[in-house]
Amino acid sequence: MEPITPSFHSFHFHALDSEIEMLLRCGEKDRSLVTQITEDWFRDVEKRFNPLLAGSEIALLNMLAGENCMVSNTMLEVLFLAEMYQAVTDGCYNPLLAHGTQASPLEWEVDPSMKSIKIPQDSNIDLRGLEHGWAVKRLAEYMRKRLSMEQGLILAGGAITVWGRNLASIDPWVIGIQSPWQPSAKLGAVAMPEGSLATYSRLEHPASGPVSDVVQCTVAGQDLVECQVWAKTLAQLGIQEGLKLMGARTSVCEAVVLSSAQELHYFGNKASLQRRWIDMHIDHYHFQDKVS
Repeated sequence: MEPITPSFHSFHFHALDSEIEMLLRCGEKDRSLVTQITEDWFRDVEKRFNPLLAGSEIALLNMLAGENCMVSNTMLEVLFLAEMYQAVTDGCYNPLLAHGTQASPLEWEVDPSMKSIKIPQDSNIDLRGLEHGWAVKRLAEYMRKRLSMEQGLILAGGAITVWGRNLASIDPWVIGIQSPWQPSAKLGAVAMPEGSLATYSRLEHPASGPVSDVVQCTVAGQDLVECQVWAKTLAQLGIQEGLKLMGARTSVCEAVVLSSAQELHYFGNKASLQRRWIDMHIDHYHFQDKVS
């Protein structure tokens, strides 16, 4: 008897204020297990990180601003991740708010022995979606390493992570990039054997402050959280300042940025235009030799 080859199965969830789609190469017997694990994971993330949910860990942390608050290892991991990206982006990403405005720099006191954090009084933590990217990243790692899912795709809002197509005999994942003005039209596509992609559109997220010359940007790399942070940073800082900072701080991310003049800017390695970015009409090139 020939062995049964696992096929692709699709899964759909509504969580983290997004429609989440998964495509996993697995056996039929794994479907119920995958569904239960995913539902439990996103439920736990909501209970921990949703500031509007009474009793959530982050709501308690905000309520106790100015006092030492014991937190879980998971919360410590995400808050330290937020602190790191604040430093990497020179404060453009800033998850600490004071009276509804950004407070800089982000300062908190950590007691490693007690696993406690004290944020400044009259302030609160707003992770600005970083926790969502982190949750999808961790779920993908679990599916890949713990459940041995050889190939998979997880899509949540404008973020996607894929894996399992590194062999020359297998076609890479091909992800289309939607035009912000014409939902049925594509700006092009990205081919990735594995990695992550995040798209941020000003039209979907109107700016509360000064508007930059970026309408939409798509960042490709390995780490989903990194891609999300840079997509939002580029949209906030604008093409010139944003790409300058990105070029100085990342060695693995590439991007296509659509300007308000309807021109497409490419940032990355010249060789990637032939193997990663497909069917795109690029108007301006910003080649970075160190990007691979």
